[in-house]
Parts: sequence; structure tokens; C-alpha cells
Amino acid sequence: MTTPTDHAERAVDAWLQRIRKGPPGPFPHRPVTRVIRAHGTTALPGGLQSRLLDAWDWARSRPLEPGTLEWATTAWLTCLTSSLRKAPSYGAYTMTALFGQWSRLGDFPQRAAQLSALLTADLVRHELRRAAREERLGERRFRSTAATHLARHLDAHHGWADADTRPRHTGIAQAMHRCNRLLSAGGAGLPEPLELLVESSLPVATAQPDEPLFLRSVQIMELLAEQAAFHTAQAHQQALVPTPDTAALTASLHATAANLARAQHVFRLVAIIDPAQFAAIRAATTGTGALQSPGFARLERRCRGEAALRPEPLAAVDLETAPPHTPSLSTALARATDRLETHDRAAAEDVRLAVDAVNGQWARWKRTHLGVAKKTIGDVPGTGGTDGIRYLARHLKEPLL
Repeated sequence: MTTPTDHAERAVDAWLQRIRKGPPGPFPHRPVTRVIRAHGTTALPGGLQSRLLDAWDWARSRPLEPGTLEWATTAWLTCLTSSLRKAPSYGAYTMTALFGQWSRLGDFPQRAAQLSALLTADLVRHELRRAAREERLGERRFRSTAATHLARHLDAHHGWADADTRPRHTGIAQAMHRCNRLLSAGGAGLPEPLELLVESSLPVATAQPDEPLFLRSVQIMELLAEQAAFHTAQAHQQALVPTPDTAALTASLHATAANLARAQHVFRLVAIIDPAQFAAIRAATTGTGALQSPGFARLERRCRGEAALRPEPLAAVDLETAPPHTPSLSTALARATDRLETHDRAAAEDVRLAVDAVNGQWARWKRTHLGVAKKTIGDVPGTGGTDGIRYLARHLKEPLL
């Protein structure tokens, strides 16, 4: 009887044989992904490990056009084999490095928004299927309620729903339909590179059932943080000019607030992760965790400047990855508002309200993060050398702007 591992090994072998003779055709992502989800990268059968390393070595030696399926496959293999090559990293484990590369090949905010919405739809669908198999009634209701609540913030045709729209109640069947529509591009099918990014971007390290939920949530929130950082960069440009375009400035700030709101909505699902499972996931991913993701580091350092350079995050997120800005966005906005106050008080008030919207969502995100950390991690040391939930509590009331 052929096992999924046998099938994956043979499929990769066949691909390697073809690549030596000419164009190999698509890499067998699905059978490989199936084995990874069953075993985790830390317990992959040795034969498949060596074949994946060979595939990565061959793939990276070929000239590649950015954005193609072959390019995406090589970047995917680079992330997937990082721990096998003794080079673990946050960007490789979460595959956010690959997501960032793909998003920057075109209209970054549009691509990042599309990808984060697709990953969210995939997460919702995964958790609703898990809930349907759950024998404990209370757990089934809790999981399905959290998943359908997140689905309310998606639009079946455009990805994320408009932030100003009040989400309607969504049942399980409606949520599944909405997610299926998104993940099939309304029946037309996703482009191959994008389909690869969604289908095969769960390089779980363990066989813990909750790791796909944890990893997918990290991916989604990292993308939303990167989008928020992009919008704050746009706001920063406007705030620094002598006569800013107030409409453009406030639009960028409200877009920042919307992405922070979407990120914190994901926490409702994260809260159902079993603490014992999370402890096992954490132990298996040593070297890939980060006190602060690069996206959130970029966001906070642009907004708060030198004030965001706390000693602990510096150890977890490279300063070169997210340097502070002088003046910070917070300082630039205060100056711009003072200038506007002299000749256009209504515009100054619009900017203040937009700043309040950002700070409100930032505070809400941090409160939710602290609550989830208390439930899931408990009173244990945090990543990056911090004292865990006490560290989060100490910085709870720091505004972003």
C-alpha cells in the first residue's frame, strides 16, 4: 500500500529526474504539503528531507522570472527547507518573507490586502471543517462561532469588507460559501503562483492540530501590519510637506486603523488554541520566534521613532530591518495639525479624529493581545528575553501616535 510519504517522495523524485533533462513542469506541492501537515517539518521522514534539499538546490540554480510559478516554487522551497539547512528564521517559518516578495512585485497594498484576505478565508474554512469533526459540543460551538465571526469581515468578491460597513450576522453555511468564492476567485480560479502561496504556505513544525491556526494567524497579522506600515508611510509623506493634502492624510490614517482592526479580529480565533499544544509548538520553533514581527516593528518605529526602540525588541528585530524615522510620524502629525489650526480648523480636527482612530485600534489590539497571551502562554518568559505578559502589560497604554 502506497502511503502519502511514498507518494510525495516518488513525485519529488520524478520532478528531479525531469529537471535534469529540461523544463520539469510544476513541482508536486500538494503531496509534499500533505506530508508536512501530517508530520511537521521537525519529524519529516528522512527520505523526503533529502529530496526536498535536492529540489531546493536544483531550483535555486536556474534563472527565474519574478512572479512566475517557478519563482514562487523556489522561494517556497527556500522557506520550507530553512530548518533542514540549519538556518531557521521568523520569515522562513511564517513564509512572510515570500509573501512580502510577491506583494512587492506589483501594487503592494492591493496585493497584500488580497493575499491576507485569501489566507483569512482559508483559515476560516479550515477551522469550520475542524469544528464539524469536533465531538465535544462546547468546543465545536466555540470554534465555529469564532470562525464565522471572522468571516463577517470578508467580502466574497473583494476580499476584506469595507471597514465602515457593519458586518451582518453570518451562519456556518454562509461563511463557507463566502470563503469558497474568495478562494476560487468566484469560480474562475486563482493564478497559479497565488494558489501556491495560499495552499502550501503552512510549513508546520509539529503535528499539533492547532499549529495551522497559529501559523496562519501570524501570517495574516504580519501582512496586515505591513499594510498598516505602508499607509503610515503615505501619511508620513503628507505630514512632512508644508501644505499637506488633508484628505489624503486622513485617508491613510483611517486605512492604518482599518488594518489594525482586522488584525485584532483574528485574535478571537487565536484564543481557542490549546495552551498545551502551544507549548509544544513553541518548543519546536525555537529560533524562529520574534518578540515583535518585522511588520509591527516597522509600523511602531515609523510612528513613535526613537521611543519605539526598547532594548528587548532590538534583540528580536534587527534595527536595519525597521529603523526609526526622524521626525517620527507622531511628531510630524503634531506639527502639521498646529499649522492647519491657524487657517483650517475643520481640517485640523479631521486629522485629530483620524489619529484618535489609529490610537483606538492600537490600544484595542494590544489589550486583545495581552488577553490572548494570558490564556495561551500564561506566566512564562516571553520571546526576545522579555518577562512575557508583564512586559505586554507595562507597555499596554503607550499610544501609536
